[in-house]
Amino acid sequence: MSSPNKKEKDGGYHAIKGFAYQFDASLLRIFDHPSTMVELEGKQDLSVDNYHIQVKHRSGKFSISAIAPPIQQMFLQFQRDSSAQYILHCHFLDQEPGLERELTQEELDRALSDFPEEFDQSTCSKFLSAFKISFHENYQEQFSQVIRLIRERLNARDDVEATYYHAILHGYLKDVILTNPIGSRGVAFRKLRAAVSSARTAIFESAYVEQCGYERYLRAVRKRYTLRNVNLAAERVFCFECDAATDLDVLAEVALTLRGKYCARLGDPPPYLTFRGEFDMLDIKKSFWDAGARFNDGTGYHGGIFRMDELVNPPASDLTIKIVDGANLASLMEAVRIKEFHDFYVSEIFGTPYKAVNASHVFVRSFEDLSQVL
Repeated sequence: MSSPNKKEKDGGYHAIKGFAYQFDASLLRIFDHPSTMVELEGKQDLSVDNYHIQVKHRSGKFSISAIAPPIQQMFLQFQRDSSAQYILHCHFLDQEPGLERELTQEELDRALSDFPEEFDQSTCSKFLSAFKISFHENYQEQFSQVIRLIRERLNARDDVEATYYHAILHGYLKDVILTNPIGSRGVAFRKLRAAVSSARTAIFESAYVEQCGYERYLRAVRKRYTLRNVNLAAERVFCFECDAATDLDVLAEVALTLRGKYCARLGDPPPYLTFRGEFDMLDIKKSFWDAGARFNDGTGYHGGIFRMDELVNPPASDLTIKIVDGANLASLMEAVRIKEFHDFYVSEIFGTPYKAVNASHVFVRSFEDLSQVL
């Protein structure tokens, strides 16, 4: 069996990069039309007002054969809706960003040489008037342009914070596409602003880390945790996704770090810690106690009856960590005004079981990485 060539082996990389490029092109259109609803993955990749847009990133030189598939797709739609305008938003190595051009009749004939549908020359002439090719920057330059606009329009303090916002927005656009049917995937600028404000989506996705790097991602998260004004009087929950491979000693060290950060003074509310996934709760508690991370779990002793009042109001002032079972988390969040919910996940995010202010989701490959963040 012959080995796959480089193009085949890089197929997944180029697919991820293509989606990231399309998402950034979507953000540019939304920023350029702040009061207009931009439709994602509807009749085409993007639809703005009366324009339908296909987005393509190519690492080679321009040729008609390279853009034949999107031309055919837009031509097919044009046969059904000749009132709209069509744009191919693309990047090629040998084309100057900012250049726009139309197709010639000969180029359109070549692009439609294997088109399976019947068409006439009158339709071709009308399509040539309704279609144009718009050349744009490569992935990295377009990304930099989006970061600049995020700083300007969403008031990010610097490029690091703008990069954090960028990840939130990619997650938001992905959710819009995956959770809504075609025709109901509209996004306006106000929705981008709301997505950043609430931070309800994950700030990490594989395409982002693939392109920008995990270390850069951690730096963005660290800045968020270290530069913001911490309200030590606020109640907060930290949720950890665990499995059989989780290093419990490291988890205990993270708990001590959280205790030192958020419960450094007498009277500061101890942080609530909860866990999800495949794990042994007794082993976690043993590791915490051995590390000096003394906690209250609302039972008084192992096997005791859980009492919410005892969890909320610990019997001893030196129990500066609170552990809450996942089954009791919703009840806790109804009984206590939780201001922040922090979800540290390894494979998938966890939605809060109760409305929380400043809910956030942070990807970590290992809980050791939290030592760089908290």
